[in-house]
Amino acid sequence: MPTERFYNLPLEKKKAIREAAMGEFTKVPFEKVSINKMIQKAGISRGSFYTYFQDKFDVLAFLFEDCAEKMLESWAECAEKCGGNLWKTSEDFLNYSITNTKEHMLLMKNLIDSEKVFGEIYKVRQSCDSIQCAFLEGLHRTIDKRDFRDQSMDTFENLISMIFLELTYCMNWNYHQPEDTEKIKKVFQKKLEILQYGVCRRQL
Repeated sequence: MPTERFYNLPLEKKKAIREAAMGEFTKVPFEKVSINKMIQKAGISRGSFYTYFQDKFDVLAFLFEDCAEKMLESWAECAEKCGGNLWKTSEDFLNYSITNTKEHMLLMKNLIDSEKVFGEIYKVRQSCDSIQCAFLEGLHRTIDKRDFRDQSMDTFENLISMIFLELTYCMNWNYHQPEDTEKIKKVFQKKLEILQYGVCRRQL
């Protein structure tokens, strides 16, 4: 994770570093990311960079943290608009994501294209456990769970992981075939209905 010194930087400077880093990570796979190009675009010295980050793993962890914050803000806005209804919120969030998260999709595409992606992501995930927990708790707070048969955090975590897996699938589909947008929305809606109501006539 970035150092405390990085988090204490003025907002504009952090924004410049974020934009430089995102620009680099969305252009090339992980192993080809250039720290030199990042610091040149951000307008900082190499020495300063290493007081903020240990390496590009730290930069990637920061980008994940930044993406998580923006996603949570957007999800909360959707949830408020949809009265905390999980299913309507999920649909609204897909609509928002299709329009506004092309940058995040490029980031994930380049990580997937990396020759060492599984090792890289695992290393970053180890440093992001607290971010993931905060993200899940943030999602949990926004949703009205009174209609859930099981309102435990474990069940919510399992449910939200399935929803976000489908969101990621739909976003990837839309990225490659934007002409299928309306079809993608209908497929996502159908999958949400299966999650919400199941497929069996009788409860197990």
